[in-house]
Amino acid sequence: MAAVKLPEHSHCANCGDPIPFGTDYCSEKCMQEHAVKKRRTTIRDFAFYATIAVALCLLAYACIF
Repeated sequence: MAAVKLPEHSHCANCGDPIPFGTDYCSEKCMQEHAVKKRRTTIRDFAFYATIAVALCLLAYACIF
């Protein structure tokens, strides 16, 4: 059985739907949702690393005294 050739396409960076090749998002809504998700991820990552840094500083301070 021969493989079926699909037209050249890519997938939406937010929802994964097939879209024309060369575009990143299927709609303005997906572009906005992806921006919000990316910002939330950045904030969450910063909070995580800041918490680890504070915990290490407290641990180092407790070990000194």
